[in-house]
Amino acid sequence: MDENKKFYLKFSLIIAAIFFIWISGNEKIAAPEAAVKKLPANNKPAALVNFTPEITNIFDDSKNTLPRRDWSVPYLELQAQAALAIKTDGSRVYYNKNIETQRSIASLTKLMTAIIVTENYDLDTVVEISRNAVKREGSNGDLRPSESITIRSLLDIMLIESSNDAAFALSQQRPDFISLMNKKAEELGLSQTHFINPDGLDSPNSHSSALDIAKIFGYLINRYPETFEILKTKNMVVYSFDGKIEHRLANTNELLGKVDGIVAGKTGYTDNAGGSLILLTKDDIITVVLGSPARFEESEKLINWLKTAYIWEK
Repeated sequence: MDENKKFYLKFSLIIAAIFFIWISGNEKIAAPEAAVKKLPANNKPAALVNFTPEITNIFDDSKNTLPRRDWSVPYLELQAQAALAIKTDGSRVYYNKNIETQRSIASLTKLMTAIIVTENYDLDTVVEISRNAVKREGSNGDLRPSESITIRSLLDIMLIESSNDAAFALSQQRPDFISLMNKKAEELGLSQTHFINPDGLDSPNSHSSALDIAKIFGYLINRYPETFEILKTKNMVVYSFDGKIEHRLANTNELLGKVDGIVAGKTGYTDNAGGSLILLTKDDIITVVLGSPARFEESEKLINWLKTAYIWEK
């Protein structure tokens, strides 16, 4: 083989070796990049980024689900700062307006007070009314200083007449009463709720939400039907333990016995909270209005709207 052929052969082998080394190097560099999936910009795995937690079904428009929203009926506008219509078991929301916004709830607080009393007191216990309870600001049940009366009667006075003196007297029987209220709120998963007092008087650190108070109401309905029965009562007379003092009670819920389908409810009002009202209908729907300038009228309007805004039968 002459010298020229040897030169070209060596040159070709060198070029081929360089090309092979270059190709192999690029493959080794590219392989790791191709094998690794890039994380989203927020550094969270895609499965978490796209994850949507299970929530209450709002306005389900499935043809197989009743009641079904009739979209020919316009959405209801209420002046209330927050409003809600929800099935008692929490499985369906029919109307919502600021339902998780923290607000003062006034005497709707007494629903939690009633739960704590029912769970922790013997209702037949006789207690003596303190002067501080009688002097409690706000609505009262005409309790008298040193009057002896049962826990059960105080519960009636508190829930029917929305009496602050009865609520305060009940809370005085345990030094940890407010702590029990907040512990119960935590147990029920009420993330927007905190209590400072048993009656709902205005306080910057006392608040709840339409959704949370509906959960409290639903808990009372399902767990303590005997206590809940009090909220169905339009008028009642209770007496001091010795029978000498008479308390004639009239329910503060003006819609009870007036609007067909309303089973029970609880009112609330303070200057800061505005008008509040929670109701149970015979269709097992809880309605709530908070911060309303016309709580009874708007609650009735909401209940009537539900009848037309949804198709309830096939």
